[in-house]
Amino acid sequence: MMKNIYEVLYRVCLENGARTFFVRQGETYADLLSNVKKRAVLLANKFGIKKGDTVAILSGNTPQFINSYFAVLSQGAKVLMLDTGLSSDEHLNMMRHTKCDLLLAQKSYFIKGGPKTFDIETLDSTDERDFVAADVGPGDMAMLSFTSGSTGNPKIVGLTHSNLVAIGDGAKVYKVIIKPGDTIYGFLPLYHIYGVAINIIAPLVLNAKLLLQPILNPKEFLKDFKQYKPEVVPGVPRIWEGFYKKIIDGAKEKKKYAAMRIILATRRFWRAVGMGWLVKKVTDPVHDVFGGNVRVLVSAGAKLKPTIRNFFERLGFTVADCYGMTETGGSGSINFDYVTPDGKMKSYAGSLPGNEIKIHNPDKKGVGEVWLRGTAVMSGYVGNDVANVEAFEDGWLKTGDLGVIDSKNRLTIKGRQKQVIVLDTGKNVYPDELEDLYLQNDDILAAAVLERVIRGKTVAYGVFQVKPGTTRARVSLLLKASNLKIAPYKWVSHFAITEEELPQTSTRKIKHFEIAAMLDRGEFPTREE
Repeated sequence: MMKNIYEVLYRVCLENGARTFFVRQGETYADLLSNVKKRAVLLANKFGIKKGDTVAILSGNTPQFINSYFAVLSQGAKVLMLDTGLSSDEHLNMMRHTKCDLLLAQKSYFIKGGPKTFDIETLDSTDERDFVAADVGPGDMAMLSFTSGSTGNPKIVGLTHSNLVAIGDGAKVYKVIIKPGDTIYGFLPLYHIYGVAINIIAPLVLNAKLLLQPILNPKEFLKDFKQYKPEVVPGVPRIWEGFYKKIIDGAKEKKKYAAMRIILATRRFWRAVGMGWLVKKVTDPVHDVFGGNVRVLVSAGAKLKPTIRNFFERLGFTVADCYGMTETGGSGSINFDYVTPDGKMKSYAGSLPGNEIKIHNPDKKGVGEVWLRGTAVMSGYVGNDVANVEAFEDGWLKTGDLGVIDSKNRLTIKGRQKQVIVLDTGKNVYPDELEDLYLQNDDILAAAVLERVIRGKTVAYGVFQVKPGTTRARVSLLLKASNLKIAPYKWVSHFAITEEELPQTSTRKIKHFEIAAMLDRGEFPTREE
């Protein structure tokens, strides 16, 4: 096992020197290593960065982000990952809490009143032959990320070099579906643990190429798909929900949706009778939208709705569904089905190598809190003993998520423990389940189900982002039709609608608590029946 993440980079770059790494820039693995060394020399010589220091990165998705990330780590310093969507005050508070020595930022993100700042996109004129790697061990701290409390008592996740190496070891399970030379699309924010795992570390250990995209805009994605034809596209559930809606809407406009649904549902029959061309007539246009080469879709950052996963699998994509947190180094569990070279269908499901998962205190249906431990799991929150006592028990990280593991070892997340709705009857309602159900209606673009008290009675209450022009009466009819598919105690009949986008995190998770606060302030038009 490598003792630090720079050793992983060094070994991989030596073995793949002439292979392309950054697709858009045409830079090789050898170029990557050279640029990392040059940036490290600059950090050491110009700014005196050394082992134990903290260097913040505040940037969009550029090669210089990744070059700087590894350069900082090669010197034994810690990387503080800053979310570009936060305010300058929040960034300053984060840097003060972590005693940050230097900020590497794009000019548009420069902040007054903070530490020394350097334009991360500056070309380095240093000599890589002056590079000296610091003596960094597995237990040395490597990366700092704030998960909450950016303006108060913070929770700072500290990942060590051994954690980052473990992320790379875990990513190797993708080798059966991601091949050397495949292009991985990189629009996910690199400051987020998902971006680190799938767009910084995974491409290296898989000997893949990386196509970075700094603009979170589907139109830019489609242009890249057409021009560069990637094989692997990682995304978050909200992205896949968006593509799903676009595909369905397009089929309905052409009056082909009914035929599409039937053919996809019976695709194995048509192939078995020699009419696979009929299936391809449905699936090929969708694959063409993705550039024609995409085989693998990766989803993480939130729960992927079963409806969405099944749809893309029926279209012929391999869908890797990941569960994890910043605290677990990204993926704590993953599952995907794939076809072997001899045509057999196989599955991978469960925790990543070196890690384990269990359901704590399950109920009669097997639902309980998800606990994780292993090589990728953080040793603790930095400087927050109270949070660590609450988070760990006998070495297990208590995630706060509720889930169930089926007979095939697949983890299904039911929702956050704090978001479970407990009705007056004592029955539990899981918001994720209902949100998935209601999102199957095309007029509902986003959904948040949360606990409210209406006329003294606890109910599951819905807030729905709808298509422009969709009325409350229309939504009421949609809910009534959807409710027939579930037990009556789960029904949502009280709701609010809006045409505005619901509040989301940087990984497009719906912010339930913020929506609840907005309801309390009367910011959504409601009529509680």
